[in-house]
Amino acid sequence: MHLIRHKQSGFTLIEMIVSLALFSVVVTVAIGALLVLVQSNDDLQGEQNVMTNLSFALDSMTREIRTGTRYYCTSSVSNSGIFNNGNSLEALSDQTQDCANGLPTGHRYRGVAFLEAGESITGSSASRILYYYDENEGQLFRRVGNNPAQSIVSSGISIEEAQFFVTGSASVDDTNDVFQPTVTIQIQAIDLNDTSTNPPVYYLQTTVTQRTLDI
Repeated sequence: MHLIRHKQSGFTLIEMIVSLALFSVVVTVAIGALLVLVQSNDDLQGEQNVMTNLSFALDSMTREIRTGTRYYCTSSVSNSGIFNNGNSLEALSDQTQDCANGLPTGHRYRGVAFLEAGESITGSSASRILYYYDENEGQLFRRVGNNPAQSIVSSGISIEEAQFFVTGSASVDDTNDVFQPTVTIQIQAIDLNDTSTNPPVYYLQTTVTQRTLDI
């Protein structure tokens, strides 16, 4: 009687090692690609949050500035004048002042005040509103009348630079008034939550023309 032997084939040790090596390479590449996608998504979310916050701040500013009158552009190296919460903005009365070339970058406080026309988000009229940039704080602030200033941007955002340009601020009853008032605002900001070595700088600019005809 003869026994029939069946030969069984299988993987050799070398084949197993090669297969595991190839599998490790594929998994490593896949995980690396996934991590890149996750990081890119986080970056895009951070960028969107910054732009949304800054856009909201600019929209609020432009809505009030557009319906305002008696624009007064000014700056200060110290917390004095209208930049001091203890001083009322109403002291400006009907004064106007242009800054066609912007405000001195060496001044800590830079901003524009205007007389509210009653159509802004405050719902009141005949009040002075001031929007200004505090270089030391890295924030944009808003004051109404003699009330304390309040920041209008998120604490997670640092305003690296803000500039104001005002032209045609003279009132309609001024004989030298030949230009329709315009206010241009430029902002540079960074995301404080971005821990990279060189976080991106976000630039925004808007130009507002007074809604009421004033020429």
